[in-house]
Amino acid sequence: MKGLIIVGSGKLGSHTTALSQYLKGHFEEHDFEVEIFDLAEHPIHQLDVSGASSPSETYKNNLSTLQAKAREADFFVLGSPNYHGSYSGILKNALDHLTMDDFKMKPVGLIGNSGGIVSSEPLSHLRLIVRTLLGIAVPTQIATHDTDYKKLDDGTLYLDNEEFQLRARLFVDQIISFVKNSPYEHLK
Repeated sequence: MKGLIIVGSGKLGSHTTALSQYLKGHFEEHDFEVEIFDLAEHPIHQLDVSGASSPSETYKNNLSTLQAKAREADFFVLGSPNYHGSYSGILKNALDHLTMDDFKMKPVGLIGNSGGIVSSEPLSHLRLIVRTLLGIAVPTQIATHDTDYKKLDDGTLYLDNEEFQLRARLFVDQIISFVKNSPYEHLK
């Protein structure tokens, strides 16, 4: 089974990326193949249905890669920092480049991080988007705070909160259960 984690932070080495890496490890323990598509590392161009812009080849290639990985995915995890009480614009832009066919009846996990007030509002907003894309947002979501992480000597962040480590296992187990049981396979 294949999963795609889309990280919607504009910052390299973000807390959202650290959480995504942590989750990827848990999925891999269950023999799931998971890829992280980090929009800070692989930026894509602004959606332009009129064709007025001319994005670089790098942006076009990044978008083609994202779209191909989305088509192959059996499940998604969408991650975003809390930007002004919602999810990031770059994640919204990435989702605008994907289709209902990419998400239809596939489980979608939602994760986020806040540097200020801990808030699950971005995840609530994403839940509506997932429903509109015909995906199935799993019940458990993860909303962390910067203080839930520590840094290694090289500056790499890692999740260091036992409560969220346990929640991460429940989150992964729920997604795996949805994927393996495929209760909505006949509706695709």
